[in-house]
Amino acid sequence: MLDNIDKKIITTLTEDGRASVETVAHAVGLSPTPTRRRIRQLEDAGIIRGVRADIDAEKCGLELAIYVFIKLLNRDRVTISQFESRIMNLPEVQRCDLITGPHDYILTLRLAGMKDYNRYLREVLAELPGVSGIETSIVIGKVKDKPHLPLDAA
Repeated sequence: MLDNIDKKIITTLTEDGRASVETVAHAVGLSPTPTRRRIRQLEDAGIIRGVRADIDAEKCGLELAIYVFIKLLNRDRVTISQFESRIMNLPEVQRCDLITGPHDYILTLRLAGMKDYNRYLREVLAELPGVSGIETSIVIGKVKDKPHLPLDAA
């Protein structure tokens, strides 16, 4: 269970993953040594999984954000395993979640534009094993994009 200091450490590192131990220590009200120890414990527990750069996909030429809803023909182990194995090797898929409801998966993709998605849909998504249905939603605007977790609600 996370205490308030752990939550503050996580929040501080979420806001600035490159913050020094001294900066984090100051933010949480501890000295650097116990702060370093707590960060290491959070890493060892798998709570902090790494530090990543926050990249602006649009500035990198990937202007189209897409949600793709996938329905499988069957939900047997072989179909699921084959589908998930192929998804792992698709760099355009930023995220793949197994979901409840009328679809089985939701994929988050980033591509340069609609022509690229048209090609990707026909040549990649339609060829995935076990797929019986594909529905697409195009993101037309970003309202909120924050990686922060609501740790106070936990």
